[in-house]
Amino acid sequence: MGFLKFAAFATFGEMLKIRLATKRWSLKDWHLKLIVWGFFGMWFAIVFPLFYAGVRAVISKGLWPNFGEIFIAFSVSLWMNLLALYAWPMMLLHEYFNKVIEKRRFFPLVQFAEELDKRAWFGTIPLTIIFFWLPAHTITFMLPEHFRVLVAALLSVALGFFLTIRKK
Repeated sequence: MGFLKFAAFATFGEMLKIRLATKRWSLKDWHLKLIVWGFFGMWFAIVFPLFYAGVRAVISKGLWPNFGEIFIAFSVSLWMNLLALYAWPMMLLHEYFNKVIEKRRFFPLVQFAEELDKRAWFGTIPLTIIFFWLPAHTITFMLPEHFRVLVAALLSVALGFFLTIRKK
């Protein structure tokens, strides 16, 4: 289900990004992007319970404080987005796959790194992780487990919006 949720909503988020930038609802290679987003959705379906259980485990061992459910949700988001350095590399990997689709071939990571928009990847993207994804995922982890991947997929629509704003 993670595949379907992300394939649908995240692809729509990319289409929204295009729509806001060009006033047209067109997304080149949408079918390939849909597949990439779908695989990320499957990844999230695994990673979300992993981080949630991990935070609960370190709390049970007395290695992390427990100040209630909101703090636990914040802690999961904090570990996932900042402390475990998961969010930024995941977004970078997604960007690599976007470039693979654009170039129609796999290419060396060194070339990818040279072509990266450094201002975005070392400025805007980390700021969205701190000021958007950290609070958004805190709310996500306050929800019942069966809603979390769906809400994350809906948040991917927000990612399309942020990427459009970044370019403007």
